[in-house]
Amino acid sequence: MKKFVVLYTGGKDSHSALMLTLRDTPYRPAGLLIVESGDPESYMFHTYNIKWATLHAQLMGYRYFSVNVSGIKEKEVDELSRYLEKLVATEGISVIVTGAIASRYQKSRIDKIANSIGIDHYSPLWGRDPEELLLYQVEELKISFMITAVQAYGLGKEWLGKVISTSDDARELISLARKYGFSPNGEGGEFESYVVESPLLKNRLKPMGRVMWSNSGWGLYAIDRVEIL
Repeated sequence: MKKFVVLYTGGKDSHSALMLTLRDTPYRPAGLLIVESGDPESYMFHTYNIKWATLHAQLMGYRYFSVNVSGIKEKEVDELSRYLEKLVATEGISVIVTGAIASRYQKSRIDKIANSIGIDHYSPLWGRDPEELLLYQVEELKISFMITAVQAYGLGKEWLGKVISTSDDARELISLARKYGFSPNGEGGEFESYVVESPLLKNRLKPMGRVMWSNSGWGLYAIDRVEIL
């Protein structure tokens, strides 16, 4: 049976990809792959509050593999490739799972890595309608997530720390996305998320932190601690 690692951030999309891989494939999980980039504005990797992804691993009972990359464009992709190659040799990994939806930038680079080291790339969210996917995540997968960063016109300071847990919450976000022209999935960096409840987590989480807001119209909810309820 093939073993997989999921490129994991703690956000709704990588969490959804993990859920669907466990549900829909015979692949066996080896653990979560958590990448910490040296550039907070990395084109390739999620960076905000990334350290809290390890808490998910602990609550789900999975191992996690952490790798630090330089943050230098393209170089950090090569650094991930070298680390994955080691996991193939030491852990028997044959599949990498990602939560890419429409970002060819990310998917093409993971495809290239997978091809170069002889493993498969499984991306169960790829090509899904963004609005339908958001509703599916909340209604069917039963994921609740906190918005931890906003960088899109139409998403103000009041969205930082807001938890999306109902169909109405999701539809409100979709309505704003239509009005202001951003992706309701936030895949382009319009917003970032942190999962606080799902069937995979043993407990509901309550992140506690600080709102950091720029007059330029973007902001971050910096998580200082997380209560396990």
